Amino acid sequence: MNTDTTTPTARRPRLGRLAIGIALVAAALGYLVYAGTKDNLVYYYEVDEVQAAAARTGGKLRISGDVVEGSIVRDEEAREIRFSIRRSTMGQAAADEETAAPTGASIPVAYAGTVPDIFREGIQVVVEGRMGADGTFEAETLLAKCPSKYQEAGQLSSDPAPSPRS
Repeated sequence: MNTDTTTPTARRPRLGRLAIGIALVAAALGYLVYAGTKDNLVYYYEVDEVQAAAARTGGKLRISGDVVEGSIVRDEEAREIRFSIRRSTMGQAAADEETAAPTGASIPVAYAGTVPDIFREGIQVVVEGRMGADGTFEAETLLAKCPSKYQEAGQLSSDPAPSPRS
């Protein structure tokens, strides 16, 4: 006589429930990863791409460019700064003339908050926010890209760095 009460048909419902439970947990984790990262998935636009991108996305934009000389206006009481950015000149030697922004093309930016210490005219910045109805970019985030600390701009060479002494 067979005293084994666990038959193959009794195991199938347990395995089915386990598989469904694992699938639900995996789906929940997948959704949490997606929901947590969707706001950070923002493409960097150049200044000359912004008008088309603003119309296309209708939402948050991240723009990279150089601060235009003479455009910085600070309001210390309101902790607000206004400036303009233009297409970055870094790495433009290989840029195609057809895609380059017209000379002087810039976007006005308004930012309220703490300004990075290295922020100044001519520095490359990244601003994140939304395009206002008046054409001013309302930045929520202002990041200043750090220049090289070891070599002056324009002093970069293809020679390898000397090896450290032992």
